[in-house]
Amino acid sequence: MDNSWKKNLYAVVVAEFIVLIGFNFATPFLALYIQELGSFTNKEATLWTGIATGVSGIAMFFSSPFWGILADRWGRKPMLLRAQFGSAIVMALMAICPNIYIFIGLRFILGTLAGTVAAASALVATTTPRDKVPFAMGLIMVAMFTGQSFGPLIGGFVAHGFGYRAAFFVTAFLLTVGGLMVLLMVKEGFERPPAHTHASLRDVLSLVRSRQIASLLIVLFTLQAGPQMLAPTIPLFFKSIDPGGAAAASSGLTFFMIGLLAAISALVIGRFGNKLPLKKVLVFSCLGSSILYLPPIFAATTGQLFVFIGLTGLFTGGLMMSANALVALTVPPSRQGIAYGIAQSANALGGGLGPLIGGSLATIMGFRPVFGVTSGIFLLLSGFVAKSLFKPTEDKPVR
Repeated sequence: MDNSWKKNLYAVVVAEFIVLIGFNFATPFLALYIQELGSFTNKEATLWTGIATGVSGIAMFFSSPFWGILADRWGRKPMLLRAQFGSAIVMALMAICPNIYIFIGLRFILGTLAGTVAAASALVATTTPRDKVPFAMGLIMVAMFTGQSFGPLIGGFVAHGFGYRAAFFVTAFLLTVGGLMVLLMVKEGFERPPAHTHASLRDVLSLVRSRQIASLLIVLFTLQAGPQMLAPTIPLFFKSIDPGGAAAASSGLTFFMIGLLAAISALVIGRFGNKLPLKKVLVFSCLGSSILYLPPIFAATTGQLFVFIGLTGLFTGGLMMSANALVALTVPPSRQGIAYGIAQSANALGGGLGPLIGGSLATIMGFRPVFGVTSGIFLLLSGFVAKSLFKPTEDKPVR
């Protein structure tokens, strides 16, 4: 068997690890940076952080299907390079941003250009044997979650030691390095399809209307919206418990723990993804997540908050690996770009609306109740998955 797919897979995984370290540099201090841009109160900064994250997700929601169509016409590698190099430029501009309004605009542009995980997933899915797709998606999720682990950890300490703006420059550098790795090391071998078979908006709408894909899109939206409801609150939650503490560093450590546990679970489940029913993995992971989002409500110290929030990563790897593998196994290889494009739209909409909802709820209710709302969302999602999703078949993929 030709093992060139493994070389591509490992190159993309390493590149995405580096890129996602960069993308997550700002996670622990984004709210604090925004607070500095406008001298906002904690609640005002929470709301602006939700808006900044939200506009990025909304922009990605609208742009992702377009990039997916281009991926199926011109290749998936160019789309990954576009996301990496384009995002590097925007991140560098964020470092010299003078006010909150320009920052919001840059976040919108970032959402339009970004989407490296979807682009990488589509590229890997089309160059990997079908029976190895769960394993490959598991490794992509490992790259994503380890990047999400080390990014906030390193970014929090860089921001603490050198300032928030320096961290954005480091992000731009890391994105450039990842892009160069893909450019020089990944071989796609893409053959442009005949003009009459080109992907179009009609293909996007056809997939969205199919029962299995529609259900998967709801799942992917919810998987992003639930945790992202908490993103604007965590740094300020630490600050509210210990006003004189290092909130950025504490948040960085917390996100590191979430990502580390998620990476471990993605790797373990990905290794057995072709033996375990993906639907059952998804239901079990939803139920486990629902339980683990409850303890942070009762945290009284920063240590307890770190442990309780960190443990929520235990089931995140199983959630994302199984959902992304189901996307790949539900459509034929010729439509992987579109499939991951609309999947990215669902992710982006969840990632965009989640912080807006979470930031608004935290402003009205306080930080703790948002965790209870997230727990309820995952409980409902487990029931939806159990009733709505069915096992994908190799011989009858959605077209």
